Amino acid sequence: DRAGDPSGRRVIFLHPGRGAWWRLLDHVPTGQEWLTVPASAGAAILSPLLVERGGRRPVLVAGAVTAPLAIAAALDYPERVGGVMIVDDVGAQSPMRRRWNALAARFGWALPAVLSGDLGELDSELPAVRVPVTLMQGSDPAGLFTRLEDGLTGCRTLTVVAVPDAAAVRPRTHAAELRGALLALVSAVERAQR
Repeated sequence: DRAGDPSGRRVIFLHPGRGAWWRLLDHVPTGQEWLTVPASAGAAILSPLLVERGGRRPVLVAGAVTAPLAIAAALDYPERVGGVMIVDDVGAQSPMRRRWNALAARFGWALPAVLSGDLGELDSELPAVRVPVTLMQGSDPAGLFTRLEDGLTGCRTLTVVAVPDAAAVRPRTHAAELRGALLALVSAVERAQR
């Protein structure tokens, strides 16, 4: 899915499957193109989308599960990624997280390690991220967000946006907050590119 100005700054929303980011595509700011991309396609589909337009690099938006792909892209393509926003769309005790926990227990599945803050090999590379980063979290964030806040010491700007009384931050329930945080990140990216 995509919407907005096809020659504007790209904002790429990474989702793990049937993501809800499409809910934000109805009000794209002037001068931007927003598109949703399944993270399962990996770097192969993401790389050609990282196109600078008019001196404006793309911004990546990821949820908790797709955060490693966004961080890896910022590390692998620092000259092609303008900024990263990671949204705690799972939370530590949200209804979605409780369903995942129940399914994992019932079927013997392992939860994605990233939810507890385990980024594997990326963990030691977090300080090398140089682009502006926004972490958006609810009142009880997944362990990943503490790890990111502690590890992203080299980024130009690290902004933590807390949404009070939210178990998780989702496009369906927090569209206005997501849009506001994204607007602020794009402004930080533009300042960083000067």
